[in-house]
Amino acid sequence: MSLFEELKRRNVFRVAIAYAVVSWLLLQVMSTVVPILDLPEWVAKLTLVVLALGFIPALIFAWAFELTPEGVKKESEVDRAQSILPQTGRKLDRIIIAFLVLALGYFVWDKFADKAEKGSEPFSAGPGPSIRSGSASEKGSDPFSDPIKSIAVLPFVNMSSDPEQEYFSDGLAEELLNRLAQNNNLRVAARTSAFQFKGKNLDVAEIGRQLKVENVLEGSVRKSGNRLRITAQLINVKDGFHLWSETYERQMDDIFAIQDEISGAISTALELELGTTAPLAATPPTQNLEAYNLYLRGRYLLATRGGANMLQADELFERAVALDPEFSAAWSAMAFNSAVMWGYVYEPSAEVVFAKAVRAARRAIELDPENAEAYIALGRAQLWYFHDWQEGQAAANRAYELAPNNAEVVNIYGDILIMLGDFESAERIERKAALLDPLSATDANDLAVILLILNRADEALEPARTAMDLAPDSYYRVDPSIYSLLLTGKSKEARALIETTVARFKLNEQDPVAAAYWWSMYFYLTNDRQGLRAYLNERLGTGQSAASGSNADTAANSLPASYIGFCILWLDGAEAALPWLQKARASGEWLLLWPDYFYLPERMSTDPVWLEFWNQPEYQELFDIRRSHPYDHVSYWKEQPLP
Repeated sequence: MSLFEELKRRNVFRVAIAYAVVSWLLLQVMSTVVPILDLPEWVAKLTLVVLALGFIPALIFAWAFELTPEGVKKESEVDRAQSILPQTGRKLDRIIIAFLVLALGYFVWDKFADKAEKGSEPFSAGPGPSIRSGSASEKGSDPFSDPIKSIAVLPFVNMSSDPEQEYFSDGLAEELLNRLAQNNNLRVAARTSAFQFKGKNLDVAEIGRQLKVENVLEGSVRKSGNRLRITAQLINVKDGFHLWSETYERQMDDIFAIQDEISGAISTALELELGTTAPLAATPPTQNLEAYNLYLRGRYLLATRGGANMLQADELFERAVALDPEFSAAWSAMAFNSAVMWGYVYEPSAEVVFAKAVRAARRAIELDPENAEAYIALGRAQLWYFHDWQEGQAAANRAYELAPNNAEVVNIYGDILIMLGDFESAERIERKAALLDPLSATDANDLAVILLILNRADEALEPARTAMDLAPDSYYRVDPSIYSLLLTGKSKEARALIETTVARFKLNEQDPVAAAYWWSMYFYLTNDRQGLRAYLNERLGTGQSAASGSNADTAANSLPASYIGFCILWLDGAEAALPWLQKARASGEWLLLWPDYFYLPERMSTDPVWLEFWNQPEYQELFDIRRSHPYDHVSYWKEQPLP
């Protein structure tokens, strides 16, 4: 008998096939179980090695031994007339067939069934962005005209023994989020929304529903000295199936390579499973790991906002660029932090922080001409404070061109379009921001504001209420609801909301300015001149006496001078309002130019005194930009004072 025939008779071929099929299935199970149980990466590798090493011994065992009714015996000791090798072979055949069916079923489910269901995915909340130019004058295109794939990057769990390493796990997730957001074929949920699920044990399907995404990336980070262990897994929210998972055990020196590997692997998985395109690997932002750690700590504080946090973030960014002056991302983070800081803190002065924003942004752009964060910070500083309308508008447009899916960029770009008077484009951008960041009270608030400006208060009610629901412990998001109720004739509801909010948050003691805003707006929009005058006299010591400016200093400490000026214009005319406007201009109040209060000066009053005040070079350029846009549908404020 030939060797081949003897191998066949002793079932060696059958054992080899059965061993290979069972091993393959076992490895598939391990690839799923290892990341779920957070087992070390070597567990799966060790399993593969053991199975590979066991293959030859299994074949030798099949050749040398035979399974008999009395147990395992050497093949040479078994009488061939009594051998049951044929029966054993048939059993092996059935085992092989059974495992092949299981393997085939797994393969079909893994590669085809999930894809077939993608078309009915209920979490495609809206079509994808088509705006690419970022021009403020762009009209007629819907920013969500094409459906695109979507993903949320959840905050990575800090598995380190040191809770101080929280900034690192959050920072790694944010860096991955930013890299994925560079893919224009992928809608990435904003950090503000995705990080709201930090520490919450929610099902991925519920997370996907709230964030309106199809896929979720989650993971964990363990940092011990210079050693890193990062686990990441990409999950389809509809069925909970893992599209991709991996564990990395590296040195801290490899952090940028790991980020490239993870973002590349995710994009590749999405390309295979969902049809998106994988981006090129990113250039490391710095080679200085200490500078990078300072940068991540600064970004962690910047994301939490608050005056003390933002001042500390500024110091950390300063230290980062001192260690690496070529670190563009740290310069742009410093610029962005400075551009949005005013309002959270009032020291240092607005001039100091906005000037720093401009300097840092220009340095970041010099180092990286495609740094979108730097451009949006530059645009905000130039428009909000320095009134350089041309550079500010150009910088904002460039930021949006570079990062049309970055939620921070989109949100501020919408604000800039509002300031410039391009309200139709602003509405599209604010809707896009709300889709990118569905759990952001700020974006819901801003959408309500633009609808109010567009004289669509009835539509503004829904996002206004959403803003309050998303931030129930913040009275800052009550404004658009009050204004929407007033402008839709629901003055009793508006009054009740003001009274309830003022009492709940004790605003007469804690923040009398907010209460004064709402009450003066209530009297203004209900056409109650007498009520407004009495309120201003009672709360601010102003009113009729404001014309002489006798109480200007006291009142200005309670309300911005520009706001009082607008009220006085309605009560007593332009001449009485002028001292307040002059004070506001001298102190650089941006409310003078914000369209919530007026759009064009001639639509508020035709009094020569009023028009002469606005005949300033820094204002005229902005008004010319606004006049280039249609405005017949804009009527948020009563624009002509009543006789």
